[in-house]
Amino acid sequence: MTLFWERGYEATSVQDLVERTGVNRSSLYSVYGDKQGVFLAALDRYRDRVVSRRLCDLERPNSALAEVRAYFERLAEPGPGERMRHGCLMTNSAVEQAPRDALSARRIRAHLERLEAAFGGALGRARARREVRQGTDVKDLARYLTGSAQGLGVMARAGSSMASLSGVVRGILATLEQAAAKDRSASKTRTGGRRKKRA
Repeated sequence: MTLFWERGYEATSVQDLVERTGVNRSSLYSVYGDKQGVFLAALDRYRDRVVSRRLCDLERPNSALAEVRAYFERLAEPGPGERMRHGCLMTNSAVEQAPRDALSARRIRAHLERLEAAFGGALGRARARREVRQGTDVKDLARYLTGSAQGLGVMARAGSSMASLSGVVRGILATLEQAAAKDRSASKTRTGGRRKKRA
């Protein structure tokens, strides 16, 4: 998994896999069939180990706006250099493999759908709790956040500085703050109406 994450599919040879894993070529072929089989297994492992860890809080049944913010704030933390330097294996593979490999594309689409669903679920609960404006289209906002997360992965892979990545995250968080801003005029109208009724 790490080897494909570091180098990509094309730049990783079967011999590289043999040397990194310590498993001989015939055994790799016996278990996975070919290099593509090893790669698909690597994508599954990335999904189960890396993606699930990153989405753990966001996918909780009680997650809301705070968990969405925290997801992006963590992406801007210096943290382990490897995480940002190599970007996201799913994003990298979407660019390199998805256009020509239907099996990889299926896994990548499932990843994007999972990410969008995690954002959408948290934002839906946030709207129900009035943490975001009632008129907010949470589906569109979830799609925007999914695209933003993928864009950050591409920038990281391309070697963008942490300052650049942090700037993008600040823009994303500002968008969330706009969605969370209270409609003061509506609030005043409701408050005034209640006062008038009591009078």
